[in-house]
Amino acid sequence: MSGNAIRPLAAIPHRGTCSSGSAPAGVGAKTGNRQTGFTLVELLVAMFLLAILGTASFQMLMQINRARDVVLAQSERLSELQRTFYWLAEDITQISKRRVRSAIDSELLPFQQNIEGENLFELTRSGWANPAADIAPARSTLQRVAWGLDGDRLMRMYWYHLETTSEEPTRRRRMLRGVKSLSLRFIDREGSWQESWPPPNLENPGMPRAIEFTFELDDMGEVRRVFALPD
Repeated sequence: MSGNAIRPLAAIPHRGTCSSGSAPAGVGAKTGNRQTGFTLVELLVAMFLLAILGTASFQMLMQINRARDVVLAQSERLSELQRTFYWLAEDITQISKRRVRSAIDSELLPFQQNIEGENLFELTRSGWANPAADIAPARSTLQRVAWGLDGDRLMRMYWYHLETTSEEPTRRRRMLRGVKSLSLRFIDREGSWQESWPPPNLENPGMPRAIEFTFELDDMGEVRRVFALPD
């Protein structure tokens, strides 16, 4: 069969494959476009972390607000103290030696401590400005002032006229809150401390050289200030 030898057929490519052996078109594309996402566990972990961050942020904000409130309260308290000490200094450093008549026609000393009653002490001071002198009724630049406790509030009171016909002050102003007690001591002209003024053991003591105020406050404890009187 030399002349009529049967020649082998060419290899027929298998259906579904290319002649080069690569995968058919479309198969690889479906594999590359597969969509991916978070699993349920991953979502739960993410939500847990967000909850922790939200709680921490809220607590931090609350702490900031509380700190701000504390700072504001302390600032207001210090302002009250500064205002109180300012007016005490204004009154004491401008004490006048002028005696006045009370509503019951008794003579009041320029500085007088009250052992009983609401008013802790009274004094006559100078330097009371009258900016509306042209339109307001005429009055003296001297002023009768009293300081006292109304419950736990320190009050400053004054009378419009020195020779008043009323025991009630013309004006009352709250100066300081939370005052548990207030005590006074005095330095006389000899440099000795006295517990009251005028002292019972001295005749004609005049005016003290200095006054010590000891406040017992409900939040700050004991606060002490000393004010010198003019010579």
